[in-house]
Amino acid sequence: MRWLLLDKFEFIDIDGGKAQARRAITRAEDFFEDSFNFCPVFPPVLMIEMIAQTGGVLVGASLNFSKEIILGKIDWARFPNEIVPPAILTVDAWITDRSEDGTRIEGKIMAEDKVLCEASILLGHLDRLQTELLQGGESVVFSDEFLTSYRIKEVLGVSVR
Repeated sequence: MRWLLLDKFEFIDIDGGKAQARRAITRAEDFFEDSFNFCPVFPPVLMIEMIAQTGGVLVGASLNFSKEIILGKIDWARFPNEIVPPAILTVDAWITDRSEDGTRIEGKIMAEDKVLCEASILLGHLDRLQTELLQGGESVVFSDEFLTSYRIKEVLGVSVR
């Protein structure tokens, strides 16, 4: 199962190495089902994944989506404040270091001027997977459906692929 945790991308600045996405959180989210009813807790692991998804699209775009981008390592993470629904989250990610095999990003999640999460994450670059299930070299991570659902081409303002 793939968790698509972002609602939309505000911008993807390949040259500047920065991206921003948004997500509206309500108490109706399925990951609150296991929380105490009086105190819904947004899982910290999903905050990390939101930063990784924002940074992953940025890194993927910088490589013209020619590689699969996966979360390789969490260097560090801090959670100074909890996410309390309802909330509009702003997820920022930026590139701090890059090599041929991976890119290190940092990111933060904010709501109403409060920092909710900060993290440094290493994203790995993999060659496209060759399987019988994928036709024509389609990407596992950056499928056409994924790129269309987030309107990545429109946000980038360019033609992708």
